[in-house]
Amino acid sequence: MKYFSNKDIAKLLREISAAYEARGENRFKIVAYDNAATSVEHATSELKDLWEKGKLSTIPGLGKSIRGHLEELFKTGKVKHFDSVKKSLPQGMFPLLDIGGLGPKSAYKLASELDIKNTGDLEKAAKEGKIRKLAGFGEKSEQEILTAISELSLKTTDRYLLTEAFPVAERVLNYLRSHKNCDRAEPLGSLRRMVATVGDIDIAVASENPKAIIEHFKKFKEISRILDAGPRKSSVLLLNGMHLDLIVQKARAFGALLQHFTGSKNHNIRLREYALKKGMSVSDYGIKVKGKLKEFKTEEEFYNFLGMDYIIPEMREDTGEVEAAVSGKLPEVIEIKDIKGDIHLHSSYRIEPSHDLGANSFEEIISEAKKLGYQYVGLSDHSPGFSTHTKTQIIDLIKKRSENIEQLKTSSKNIKVLNLLEIDILANGELSVPEEGLKILDGAIAGIHSSHRHDKKMITKRMMVAINSPYVQVISHPTGRLLNQRDSYEADWPVIFKACQRTATILEINAFPNRLDLTDTLVREAIKQGVKLIINSDAHAIEQMDNMRFGISVARRGWAQRKDIANTLPWVEFKKMFRV
Repeated sequence: MKYFSNKDIAKLLREISAAYEARGENRFKIVAYDNAATSVEHATSELKDLWEKGKLSTIPGLGKSIRGHLEELFKTGKVKHFDSVKKSLPQGMFPLLDIGGLGPKSAYKLASELDIKNTGDLEKAAKEGKIRKLAGFGEKSEQEILTAISELSLKTTDRYLLTEAFPVAERVLNYLRSHKNCDRAEPLGSLRRMVATVGDIDIAVASENPKAIIEHFKKFKEISRILDAGPRKSSVLLLNGMHLDLIVQKARAFGALLQHFTGSKNHNIRLREYALKKGMSVSDYGIKVKGKLKEFKTEEEFYNFLGMDYIIPEMREDTGEVEAAVSGKLPEVIEIKDIKGDIHLHSSYRIEPSHDLGANSFEEIISEAKKLGYQYVGLSDHSPGFSTHTKTQIIDLIKKRSENIEQLKTSSKNIKVLNLLEIDILANGELSVPEEGLKILDGAIAGIHSSHRHDKKMITKRMMVAINSPYVQVISHPTGRLLNQRDSYEADWPVIFKACQRTATILEINAFPNRLDLTDTLVREAIKQGVKLIINSDAHAIEQMDNMRFGISVARRGWAQRKDIANTLPWVEFKKMFRV
């Protein structure tokens, strides 16, 4: 029977969510499956293992019904209900879901009316001008589909999202650390530097008994095939398809090995050049001075011996960190403990939004925020659908939601609540909520959610509308990228930074797994221009609020300090940025 990895299960759950949407099923059922897929993607254990231990219920977002379907999947290799749901739909719609900009209903229409079976069929139909003839499509959308297909074909398949690789590495690390001969176990490479996407997973162990560690590692239950196993190194292929390399080093020399294999390559080259000028040579074994090798137990000792401050892994990209470490000018970057609140949170409140609902109630979000030790939260659902509601209807929906939130404000103890919405910056440059509706709110987060292929001039113009609005405090996921799916759009960042600085508009570091947006390079540029930033989870389910740590990693890679991040401020200072 086929092994179903978490990635396989998440894909299957998203297909069922898409099938329900194409069939016009209950919105909450659609959201439930979508959120379940996200929970599976972020799980720190393989669901198959949890099922075998009777612990499937420990994964948040998996209701009793979905757990029952997964049990059937693990037992039989298929789910009768899932098969029946998909059977009534054209099977060609499901491969089309990987194409950027195509939702379930569009995929259904294309597959059913043009007898599309795969992306190749779709590309052929587009080139023959067949798509533009369908109701709801046109020449422009046909060209956008062709562009999206070409982008899909250019995707690299050997890179994983940081949030996909991270839980896998955590499971391996926990397994290795459980062995009595393991003194220390750490990730290496891009994973340790918390880069947005990573290739293979590399791990290092400090041990005086490498053979015992290698033998222990070979028994890890998620290994599909052992590719190589030597005295201190091993390479394996995991059941989920990921490639994993292990290296073991004596504890007394572990610091040099950890530094060397963490990288980056450019950082190490710069470090080597600096060492040579001082008559030293560096390697994964230590630092050689006058022909004698000095070993280091820790990285801190390694960097200090070279005459510089310790450089955190996230900053090792050869962007000036070596020079700053030598001169004692490295910034004290932000940590997760500095965060006082999260204001980009989506609830299940039925505001008839333009995009996805969240999975949890206002009360559940507030409760989770208390557990995380936050002082404040922002309830920021997507605004009511602009194309499906009149301005009067939008305002009425906002008023009704605001009444509920105002009641919560008075009843919520030990935590403050902001009444916000995430509004759309529309293709025509307008905001999706009229001024009268915006005045009701404590503030707004504005972002581009459509027409991502506008040129640099138009994207900049659209963003400037939101930045110049007195009712918008935050610009969400500013580059619009979706990792491994859609590139960032072009924008005139110097102009945007200047406008944000002038209007005190905050740019978001969105911590959602496939966004991590702003990028680390733009974070650093924004800080140089005096722009305030905020790190938000963009959670659509309360378990996703834990993604804050990935937003923190982006900020650290961008050299952000506590003073650069708005939501490190206590409530009494933070609230001054909003209309409260």
